[in-house]
This record gives sequence, structure tokens and C-alpha cells, in this order.
Amino acid sequence: MATTYDYAKLNEEYGSNAERLAFVDFKLRFTGIIQRTDLAEAFNLAEASSSRLLSLYHELKPNNMRYDRSKKVNVICEESYEPIIAMDAEIALGMLSHGFNKNRLIGKPILNYARVGKVPEQLNIDQVSTLTRAMFNQQAINCQYISANSSNHSNRELVPLTLISDGKNWLFRAYDRSSDDYSFKNFNFARACNINLAVTSDKDAQPYELLAHDIKWNTLQPLLLELHPNLNDDLKASVRRDYGMADDQNEILLTERGALIWLLCNQWLIDKRDEESSKSKSRYYNFQLKNRHMLLDYL
Repeated sequence: MATTYDYAKLNEEYGSNAERLAFVDFKLRFTGIIQRTDLAEAFNLAEASSSRLLSLYHELKPNNMRYDRSKKVNVICEESYEPIIAMDAEIALGMLSHGFNKNRLIGKPILNYARVGKVPEQLNIDQVSTLTRAMFNQQAINCQYISANSSNHSNRELVPLTLISDGKNWLFRAYDRSSDDYSFKNFNFARACNINLAVTSDKDAQPYELLAHDIKWNTLQPLLLELHPNLNDDLKASVRRDYGMADDQNEILLTERGALIWLLCNQWLIDKRDEESSKSKSRYYNFQLKNRHMLLDYL
């Protein structure tokens, strides 16, 4: 059956099973596997009910999954998979991060809501799902990456490890097998293209390529931020309110993963320049990084 539903139509035809079918489709598409225990945990279903639900899904989409006897799980048939429910890539990434939520599929918020500046067609959902399946199963991918900081746009072999959101873009942390320097890096989903599962003999991640060995990810660093000296009193008052500071507070001390400090500086408009560079005409900043000398390896 080639039909792809929106959630309202799926609910109209399958009632209480609509949410469960959507969950099976979501889990299969973005992790590559689905098993009865997934349904038991998500919906408190008995084993027999979980089996019937998986049978119903297979009846609707017979070419989407097969049973892997060695792993004792249902796995995606990547070449013939067709989604049962239409889904936006950003919504999918949000649910992978925060848990499956049928309300995101319905698209009817409790209060009026508007998303500002959403870029249409920024993320290709098939490319995203290929990458997240590799991430879930600790496997490598091949892709072309259009880096903003390098002219090297050649193919890379990456081991994707974790999702990251800075509130504007979706990123992922990965081990870059193609790199000659520190191999754990952040990548923007929108700049990765031609993503395919690696077909080399070592497609499975090696222990040293996993997040547990990413020193910058696992190291929390302090950041001492001071209201930027170029701000006038009115702007300082506005920044204090925006960042939950007291009326007489001029500094914030926080901790962040070393791997995310560069992103935080861009997001919060933190001036991380050295003393000499800061003398030049600058753009707008909210804060000045007071302990820059401690964080040079992360900037």
C-alpha cells in the first residue's frame, strides 16, 4: 500500500491505533528498529497486543520491515520503506530529542503559536533519517559536507553520536574519520548532503570513536560573563531582564560542555575576542568573556 497519511486521516481510519501506528513508523524510520518492548514501554501494551499492532503495521506496509532473527527485532527495509505518516524533519528531530508526541503530528497547539523564520525545505527528511539510524545503531556514514570554516567540501566518513539544537539550527556531534586533528566535531544537518550508510568493512563505530571518548563533550567548563562595557544603562537593563539577572547584577557564572562553548558564544552574543582585537570597532555584544584565557582550546 503506497498511501501516506496525515495524522487526522490516520486517526479517522484506525482510531485508537493511529497513535501506535505512527509511533511504529517513527521508530522504524528514524532508528531502524522496532520491537514489542518499545510498544510496551510507550503505551503499556501487553505482549499480545504489541504483536497484533506490529502485524497491523506490516499488513499496511508489508515492504517496510523484516524480522531479523539474529537480533530478534524488526528492522527497516531501507530500499523499499514508504512512510505511513507524513512528517516534518524538524518535528522528527524534536521528538527524537524529547520523546514521541502525537500532538506534534496533529499540529494543533493548545495556545496560538507562530514559528519565526523557519527555512522551507532546509532539511531533507530522508537524509536526516539515514543519519539518525546510523547514530542510533552506532554506525558510520559517508557524506559531503559544505563547511563554513573550510574549503574542504570533499566526502567525509563520520560516526554520528548525538543531536544538538542551538534554538535555530539542528546539528550533530560526530567522529570525523577523515580528520587529521581533533576528530570529534559539530556538524550542521543542513550542510550535510549525499548521506549514505558507510559500506566499508569497519562501518560499525570503534570504541574510541564513541561519545565516552570525546574529551571536549565530557568536560564542563566555567564561563564568567560580564555585561559588555559598550552597553549603555538601558541596554544593560534589557540584557539583565532577558537573562534572568538581578537589577544590580553585572556578571553571570555558568558551566557548559567544552564542545558547545563556541555555539553558546554565538547564540548569546558573547565577545570572546582578545584584548587587542577588542579595541577595534565591534558589532553588538551582550557579554564579554572574562575568563577567555581559560577557554582558548574551546574557542
